[in-house]
Amino acid sequence: MARRSNKAKTVAQQAFLLGQLPITRTNDTRAGRLRWEGEIQPTGHSESYLVRIDYVQPYPPRITVVSPKLTPPPGRELPHVYPGERLCLCYPDQWRPEMRIDQTIVPWSAEWLFHYELWRFTGRWHGGGHLTPDLTKTDADHDRRKAA
Repeated sequence: MARRSNKAKTVAQQAFLLGQLPITRTNDTRAGRLRWEGEIQPTGHSESYLVRIDYVQPYPPRITVVSPKLTPPPGRELPHVYPGERLCLCYPDQWRPEMRIDQTIVPWSAEWLFHYELWRFTGRWHGGGHLTPDLTKTDADHDRRKAA
């Protein structure tokens, strides 16, 4: 049985583990900071997204989609994002520094992108989670009307 480590992973360890992913495009560490970019395609029928992860220990990773630009339908705003269109992937404090970014943040990003594509198609966020401070009344009202 494999033992789980409760010790925080270093930036170098996270970079090494991310670098092993075949989707990796860039992987850079400088001055205790990690910047990783990789191509994520949520399904075989999805677009491919260039995703950036910026990480400084002990803070949670920051995830952005570099390209293509995430575009909401007219009159809507992106749901489940933080300022700067950073993806909201989990509840606050759910991710911890002892967790591996390649086994958490990368698959969570793919799942977020899958739900983004569904939202673009249906107009309703199916990803669950919680309302981020940037989820507009328009989105919340729209979801409430659809549920009624």
